[in-house]
Amino acid sequence: MFDDEIYDDIKLTKRKTITNGEKYDFYIYDMLSLEKKLSSGKFGKGETVISQTKNYKLQDEETGEMLDVKLKCSKKLDDALDGFEPAESKKVFNDCLNDLVNRGLVKV
Repeated sequence: MFDDEIYDDIKLTKRKTITNGEKYDFYIYDMLSLEKKLSSGKFGKGETVISQTKNYKLQDEETGEMLDVKLKCSKKLDDALDGFEPAESKKVFNDCLNDLVNRGLVKV
């Protein structure tokens, strides 16, 4: 679905696992380069974390099933979202989400 030539600013990875004996497939969006671009380099570098935001899905082209999407962002951005002045980080994070929604991510 995401061709590196078209979407070179994000990295989409499908993970297949078994949780509590049940098959559980999901996607991980690596948003580092997207957040770096949208924040003019302030965010999008250093250590990464999986965001607490978990209400997004993306259709699996192989099965047609809607899979959960975990958002991988910079720790700096994630920490700033909970900081004393989160306005800038919230704007960057929301801009990243809006961009991803425009590319097929579905909010549930």
